[in-house]
Amino acid sequence: MDVLRRSQTTMHPGGLTVENLAGEHVPFNPRQIHAALSALTNDPTVVHRVESLIVAQLAGFDVVATGTIEATVVDTLEQLGYANMARSYRKQQHV
Repeated sequence: MDVLRRSQTTMHPGGLTVENLAGEHVPFNPRQIHAALSALTNDPTVVHRVESLIVAQLAGFDVVATGTIEATVVDTLEQLGYANMARSYRKQQHV
């Protein structure tokens, strides 16, 4: 994973910055993950469970690359047994 910097003090997603493909830094918006997961399933319990785990994994970082976020989403979906959702997410991100 291409995580840029691990934080020792910021342990909440409110301080997370995303480095996009152009190298620009933008604030992390967890609603984008929620929207992407909601597009994959109509089950709000699954969305909440997966979203919570993803945000928790990213919470310890100051700056994270978009590729790392995508890999975290796919890995989390696969680890929870949602391989079909992981494949659909991967396709959705590379359209």
